[in-house]
Amino acid sequence: MPNDFSPIDLPSDKNDRKRAGLWTSIVISTASLLLALLNAEAVADWADSLAPTIWTAPIVSTADSWRDLAAETGLSAPRDFLHRYWKKLEALHFSNQEGAEAE
Repeated sequence: MPNDFSPIDLPSDKNDRKRAGLWTSIVISTASLLLALLNAEAVADWADSLAPTIWTAPIVSTADSWRDLAAETGLSAPRDFLHRYWKKLEALHFSNQEGAEAE
């Protein structure tokens, strides 16, 4: 590993390094695609936070349409389930915290 500043041992074979890079690219692409498919609410929220201009209007419209389609087809069901569960835990945590402060 001379001349290599990586904190991990990289394969010395050039083909192995290419395979590792390809594998990493596939994993990141798959995760990004799944997040875009299953978390349309976050994409729409991001689009809604953009400054309203002629350039962002189509982005907002497309993101809102995707959110609606994901909800209709059930693609947003995993995210919706986790969001509801998180909100219940959040309410439980903060309700306990308020009770402790009152005493």
